[in-house]
Amino acid sequence: DNIHDCLAIWGSVFNAISVISNRSTPFHRDSKSRPQWYDILLTLGSYQDATIELPGLGVQLSYNPGTVVLFPGPLFLHGVAPCDGDRVCFAFYMRKSLHLRANVGTCTWPTWPLSCI
Repeated sequence: DNIHDCLAIWGSVFNAISVISNRSTPFHRDSKSRPQWYDILLTLGSYQDATIELPGLGVQLSYNPGTVVLFPGPLFLHGVAPCDGDRVCFAFYMRKSLHLRANVGTCTWPTWPLSCI
């Protein structure tokens, strides 16, 4: 098992994906990532009246099916309240330990043009 063989076929800039089905998410920060790395949350299903909250920003957003949310998970406390219906969230994120293990560069804060060290 050579991690570099996997890197050759991995089709995403994210090195981790979680699937969250029909559950609320307590408030948390993504402590195993880096503040410069953004998470992407995609929610799908047959439900209504869901919200995602970022209390440190004073923000509560509609989180209906098809919503995509992008933010730095380690910086902002975030959570999703329970809702009625069937909901699936695909959370795309990065773990700094995997970057270290694979000995690949890590990106800094987003800039234009994008650059990695």
